[in-house]
Amino acid sequence: MAEQNLKVLLVGAGALGSMFTWRLQTSGRVQVTAVCRSNYQTVKDKGFRIESVGFDGTHTYRPDRVVKTVEEAVATGETYDFVLVCTKALPNLGDNSEIIAPAVTNSAKTVIVLIQNGVGIEEPFRARYPKNPIASAVAYIDVNQPSDGVISHGGVMGLVMGLFPESTSDAAAAAAEEEATSALQELADLWNGSGVGCAVVDSIQPLRWLKLVWNASFNTVAVVSGGNDTHQMLANPECKALVRNLMAEVYRLGETVLGAPLPERLGMRNPDDFIEDAASKEHPVVPSMLMDFWAKRPLEHEVILGRPVRIARDLGVPVPYLEAVYALLVMVEKSYMRGRL
Repeated sequence: MAEQNLKVLLVGAGALGSMFTWRLQTSGRVQVTAVCRSNYQTVKDKGFRIESVGFDGTHTYRPDRVVKTVEEAVATGETYDFVLVCTKALPNLGDNSEIIAPAVTNSAKTVIVLIQNGVGIEEPFRARYPKNPIASAVAYIDVNQPSDGVISHGGVMGLVMGLFPESTSDAAAAAAEEEATSALQELADLWNGSGVGCAVVDSIQPLRWLKLVWNASFNTVAVVSGGNDTHQMLANPECKALVRNLMAEVYRLGETVLGAPLPERLGMRNPDDFIEDAASKEHPVVPSMLMDFWAKRPLEHEVILGRPVRIARDLGVPVPYLEAVYALLVMVEKSYMRGRL
């Protein structure tokens, strides 16, 4: 018997979301419906133009369906196996869990996959969709969308996923968890077979905190320093020290929250390893938050700095550098978003 195609709904068809669903679609086993907003007409007419170092050249990616809203995606009764949420996490601007409701509320088996930055992103989705499996995913990818429908990708692309919450003692819930884990592994296998390194883990939160080490430092300082890439930041001794101090605070806070050391990834075990890795790269990294700043878009300061700062206060963990950069970043955003927020 032929395997059935999986139906995937992409919400947040920007650079990251388009890359991950493109690779799924190339498997031949996934039908993708993409919800596009500002890039709708371009993608509808021409698809995505993907320029990728990692996948050898220029490609055209046309999702199976391109729609303007989630409501349109389910207008004729469609149900989806997976809903991939790849929007920016901006809880200060509203609860973004609501947007996927039309695609989720009629199917308790739909798996919600959150491919977003920061910590604490899962709770609004868990509260709104208590019956649906929720997977929290940490992405490693260098990609941006310089213009509507044009995707520029470097050589890095990987994903790690895990269920949220991570375990249960209830027998019925445990059976549902096993089924959801199996579904996630099927999705991971399709990515792995399409050139994307993907793993399903029992505990995803340590990796969320580990990624925050980079995001809370390089991402944020790139903006508050006036617009600098990783090499420029590290070339200035004072700026380099600031980056390191931010990383050290995230390590200390994350390990307090988890009650265990943060994991090692790609040989990086501490702030100095992260800094050495960034400095050794032939080409500097332009952090995604800096691109948002240049485009005068809202910044993900709440999930990357605001929530960690509040967690630290609750736990009595001093994080003066995180607090200072958070205050500055909010004011930077306010200076150009005044009247728009």
